[in-house]
Amino acid sequence: MSDELRYRRGLAEGRQITGVFCCLDGYATSHILAAAGFDFLIFDRQHAAYTWPELEQLCFRVRSAGASPFIRVASTEEAEINLALDLPVDGIILPNLASAEETRRALSFCKFPPDGIRSLGNERHDAIWSAYSQPEPLVGMLVEHPGAVAELDEILQLAIDFVWVGAHDLSALMGLDPHKAFGPDGLDPALAAAYEKIKAAAAKHGVVYWDAPGTPDAAAVFGGVDVRLFAAAAEQALARARVS
Repeated sequence: MSDELRYRRGLAEGRQITGVFCCLDGYATSHILAAAGFDFLIFDRQHAAYTWPELEQLCFRVRSAGASPFIRVASTEEAEINLALDLPVDGIILPNLASAEETRRALSFCKFPPDGIRSLGNERHDAIWSAYSQPEPLVGMLVEHPGAVAELDEILQLAIDFVWVGAHDLSALMGLDPHKAFGPDGLDPALAAAYEKIKAAAAKHGVVYWDAPGTPDAAAVFGGVDVRLFAAAAEQALARARVS
């Protein structure tokens, strides 16, 4: 468990790192993506159907391939964060934060005393994979609420390691149609302004910024969502077979 995985190693090397978002159940799909060379995988607890035992095994499997496992937690409640941080993750992603006050509260659940109130009851995991001697998990946030955008300077002075824009929810809460706010014609001007503010704040406070492929100033980019990647590959394989 002590070998440095590709996310942190890529940041240290100064190269742009590539991740993939995972919502498919089963162990093999994410293992294939990790073995293919993605630097990090994000498992979605917010909208997918993962159980805690499945997530533990998923994390171990992608780690064995050298990729870094992250979990987007379902909520920022203490019990959810405790369970996620007890797994062999490189980090977690906090959703739905609307203010600096909410962020400060969520972060208190992520840090051991005296920096926070995270529970120390991790004997099982320490016996299995030496949890207490591992690097402290990274904590990132999805910026997906206009309130968070408004208070971003204050928020990023807290213990946030990386930020990622939740474009669908942010655009909807801004009163935009999330299906039209970003597309072939580019970003809606209001959403584009929010993106620029978030990128500038991240740079100002030394916080790692995640974005879409083709974003040169992003430290990390996404190669897609597992279900769309596999669906597209299946459709392409079928088309090739029918042609032949």
